[in-house]
Amino acid sequence: MYFEFLALGTCILWAMVIAHRDLLTYRISNPSLLMGLALVWPSLLLLGQKFQFTSGVFVTAVAALVAGMTSSVGMGDVKLILFLAPWLKYENMSEILFILIGVSWLQLVVISLKHRVFPKRIAFAPAILLAAALNMAT
Repeated sequence: MYFEFLALGTCILWAMVIAHRDLLTYRISNPSLLMGLALVWPSLLLLGQKFQFTSGVFVTAVAALVAGMTSSVGMGDVKLILFLAPWLKYENMSEILFILIGVSWLQLVVISLKHRVFPKRIAFAPAILLAAALNMAT
């Protein structure tokens, strides 16, 4: 029980650091993702999440790479999606996409109201992490 709380705390703390840094700098650094690889992946296993490599993971990876190559999202966001893809549950993928789009639009509205201009870029890490967390929790 104690190790599960520690694992969950590790995942939450790492996600908060990634999201905060992305909100401030619009960047997700490689060392941050490597730290996640060393700390978060073992924590996810300890929490009972299953690592999988299925056609859903492949399609998600290809879609993320295409989005990154077409400059629809930043390459840091692509790396974050690739980092999380093997842990997602693909039975309810429509829900994760709905949450991702909803949180992104909410962020756009808040930034637009706060600064009174439509932002040229937004940080997707908070939306990606929230959608992935809700996906893994169901």
